Amino acid sequence: MKRIVPRLVASALALTMLAACAPAPSAESPTPPAASNPPAASASVEPDGYIPAPYTVSSEDELTSAFLEPVFYENEDGPTIGVTLLGVIRQDGKYFRDLNNNQKLDDFEDWRLDAQTRAEAMAKALTDTQLTHQVVNVMAYSPKSTKTEDVTDGGKPVWTSIYPAVGGFGANSEEGATNIEWLNTSKIRTYVLRNNPETEVAVWFNNGLEQYSEYDAIANGEVTVPFYAFTNPIKHGMPDSEGVTAAALGDGNADLVLEDAQYDRVVMWAKGVDGIYGPQVDLVTDPRWSRNAGTYGEREDMASEIARNLTIGYQNGDQGIVPGSVLITIKHFPGDGAAFNGFESHGQTGRYRIYSVENSLADYQLKPFIAAFEAGAAGVMPAYSQPIVDARIAPQSITYNGKTYDIRYEGRGNAFNEDILLGLLRDVLGFDGLINSDSLQMAAQQGVEDLDPYERMVLFVKAGCDCGVIGFDGFNVQQMMTTGGATGGEEEAPNPSELLDQALAAGDLTRADLERAAANRLKPQAQSGNLDNPYRNLEESVKAVNDVTPNVQALAEQTHLKSVVLMKNSENTLPLKDTGKKIYVQGYNQKDDADVSGIIAALEAEGFTVVEDYEDADIAYLRVTPTIVGTGSSQLAILDLAEDVETPVYDNNAKRTDETASVTTVASMKNFKKVADAVHANGGKVIGEINASNAWILSNMEPYCDALLGTFSTSDSAIAQVAAGKYAPTGKLPITMVADASVIALVETDLDGEIWDVCVSPNDVPGYAKDQHMSADVLAGSPSGSYAYKDADGNSYVSGFGLSY
Repeated sequence: MKRIVPRLVASALALTMLAACAPAPSAESPTPPAASNPPAASASVEPDGYIPAPYTVSSEDELTSAFLEPVFYENEDGPTIGVTLLGVIRQDGKYFRDLNNNQKLDDFEDWRLDAQTRAEAMAKALTDTQLTHQVVNVMAYSPKSTKTEDVTDGGKPVWTSIYPAVGGFGANSEEGATNIEWLNTSKIRTYVLRNNPETEVAVWFNNGLEQYSEYDAIANGEVTVPFYAFTNPIKHGMPDSEGVTAAALGDGNADLVLEDAQYDRVVMWAKGVDGIYGPQVDLVTDPRWSRNAGTYGEREDMASEIARNLTIGYQNGDQGIVPGSVLITIKHFPGDGAAFNGFESHGQTGRYRIYSVENSLADYQLKPFIAAFEAGAAGVMPAYSQPIVDARIAPQSITYNGKTYDIRYEGRGNAFNEDILLGLLRDVLGFDGLINSDSLQMAAQQGVEDLDPYERMVLFVKAGCDCGVIGFDGFNVQQMMTTGGATGGEEEAPNPSELLDQALAAGDLTRADLERAAANRLKPQAQSGNLDNPYRNLEESVKAVNDVTPNVQALAEQTHLKSVVLMKNSENTLPLKDTGKKIYVQGYNQKDDADVSGIIAALEAEGFTVVEDYEDADIAYLRVTPTIVGTGSSQLAILDLAEDVETPVYDNNAKRTDETASVTTVASMKNFKKVADAVHANGGKVIGEINASNAWILSNMEPYCDALLGTFSTSDSAIAQVAAGKYAPTGKLPITMVADASVIALVETDLDGEIWDVCVSPNDVPGYAKDQHMSADVLAGSPSGSYAYKDADGNSYVSGFGLSY
């Protein structure tokens, strides 16, 4: 028997993880008490036939008593096969994983066939229950602890120390659980990893689940469906996404994005992560939208280049899913950023997106998605919102592959919208990957309030969705699919899998419907090799992560430096060349509890003296970190840097109510002016720093600053180096700063007998292009004569702007 570790695919940067022979299991190897030991490795060539499973276990207690060391079989011209409890078929001198344990080669086990054929054949072989559970992803299932020392005993991993007793974030798990009842009852095979475990923990977590999947399939006489782990993009040292964009705009290209994605793919693959719920390439077009900070800005050309590079980097090339790929789920199609007055569609008030400018969807919103699709993006997540279909909508068409199409509208949320998913996405743009929606777990199932949960579930599948996320425990956490639905009812409905079971039994959904969805789930598993070997080798994974980590850290440090935007620099206030100058540092945020210890330490590291009293200072360094009205809120977001501002509250249909709410973005801004005036009175200078991830109105800050820096969760070290002149700033603004409240004012407008608040600047056009779609009267009333903010030096804070030394 040829027994080896699998060879992980090298990244485009030649980060090859060399294959090495794993030692044969010894007396110290973690083997269940009643399990049979695997046969010793042999240099002889086996004849064709069936190779029994290397281990057997007779009960769940034996299964969970130890982690089995996977056994691997190398094919010279094909994938490595990995098993613990399954047998292996050798045919025509090649090895195949016996997924249904029937000792014969089925089409879905034959890696020589194309991935689509394998996926369709496997979908047909699944039971009804397996099919219905392929449609759902559990929102969170993560190790109890991310630290190796917490999950081991005598250096060996302990099952009950790693796996939660129920789905969730790990911390809410029952202590001392000794069974796998939740895995048995939930039937999950796809989950979202919500923490970032150390490599050892991640490998054990992955391998133990695959060990369980083999056991469960054998026990129930079913096909083994490997687990598939998604994660949200994990912070790994880079600045926020708009900071990455600021750096890329300064470079004039998005090469650093490709490099980072290639590194991150190596780490994720080594840890057993199969896909990510990202990137979020929604274009910034409404400044009030609370998710703007998680995008790549408003420049559709740069967002498109970034989307392409992220696809190539994570998926290991531009050919779709291949061995070593981490599947990306590009979101939120066709662009959730065109939000009606900035309301966010996790809440009912944000149900609508609006296209008031002709062809804005094709000219702006769709371009990053198309770039990703053309680079082979294998997953997409529909936006939650529904299009407005009334007098406000402008004609939308797209010319693609030489043909022009009128874009159809239906007033349903995207996950329930055949025109968007089967029309625009599949037919027009030719996307043939996985449609993976969040809308199963949202109380905000926009545009389907007239349907009960059963009808929504049927429509979800019929409209084209392949799968969706449900709650932590597989049931109705946070009003998931409540009978009251998006209107906020409290009565719980059956979980989505039960609804699918009912629909299948009633004939409202057919096996063909669910097999289509399952095949789209299984195709990337066939392409990546996950069907043939879902296991990771511990030593190889640790080495891969350790080898790539210095490169990740170096790139992150460079990107932080590049992300800093010099927005204003009157009389060459920066760089600070004289380290004899005394600096006073103060921070301002929403809760008035800003911690500035990091920037103080960084400035001191550059040789500056920091004083505690601004009256003693030559320079005031004043950091402002505002907070925008949050996700799903019904309160109109405020962009002023101010506290206790009255803002209107809107109902579930985005109509203004008589209620108001008090909103604070930054507390104590009057103190900002006080400090600035005092330092100026003493002949000193004021340096302001603004977290520029949102389009803040800077009239309460900029006029009092001699220099202004834009940052994006940027490291204190990078900011201090730029301020000290060790790095000449190159960053460019990823979004346009708003001139004042007049250019985003809402005007009560009668539309077909209904009163709506309509914004004087379009919700669906990037800031740099808004002037051409605004009335002359509105622009004349702006202090800058434009949508964009203009500072005292005449600098216009349009996306793409940035000074240097």
